[in-house]
Amino acid sequence: MSSSGLLRLPSSSTDGASSPVSLPVLWQDDCVVVVDKPAGWLVHNSAWAGPREDTVVDVARRQIAAGLVPVHRLDRGTSGALLLARSGADASALQAALGGAEATKRYVALVRGPVRAVVDVDHALRDDEAPDAPARPARSRLVPVRRSDVERCSLVAVELLSGRRHQARRHCKHASHPIIGDASYGKGPLNRSYRERFGLARLALHCARLALPAAGVDVMAPLPADLRAPLALLFPGIDVDAVVAAAVGADAGA
Repeated sequence: MSSSGLLRLPSSSTDGASSPVSLPVLWQDDCVVVVDKPAGWLVHNSAWAGPREDTVVDVARRQIAAGLVPVHRLDRGTSGALLLARSGADASALQAALGGAEATKRYVALVRGPVRAVVDVDHALRDDEAPDAPARPARSRLVPVRRSDVERCSLVAVELLSGRRHQARRHCKHASHPIIGDASYGKGPLNRSYRERFGLARLALHCARLALPAAGVDVMAPLPADLRAPLALLFPGIDVDAVVAAAVGADAGA
């Protein structure tokens, strides 16, 4: 792995508090940069996202290279590994590779209810931005990691086998296991309860592993503190970081 660094994002947060946020660089070479996106930040501005604001891409372009281009998106509320390309040509090639069978995109999520077995979701999704367009095939796999003895919830690894907007969130809902903290596809009273009792004030979804053999990339994004602390309360007595690393690691999908 190449040398890593830290980016300093402007003082901002979703709840109005002012505190600096560091954005670790998980990997970089002549074509690719992988950063660890914090929850609450847009990857880039767009018409549907509302008024223009400083984004992860804006900061990365100032701090690393002016020409950086996002290869994929993570929702505002999602944290974890985000792939950037150093040019538009690199981005096109990486997008094609990311959609291939050799690419690995594994998330960890806290979901409602007990998940006792692997759930394969094969459910076509229509793009929210083009509601009149036909639904496109989408497949995901939910792998149980731990069931909580404190609440009726489970920690799962979610592997995306295609790439559709909000796919992990929508497929978890389709499987009757909505992600805790999801304001669009989850349950408001349940989300508020977890916020008040366990301090979970974000979407409980984290892109923990991103592997792209064609680009020589295989990175793990550690759990951020705003997710690790609530999980420690919900799963007392276990090493949450070690459990998640094992769940999304190289042999987890075999």
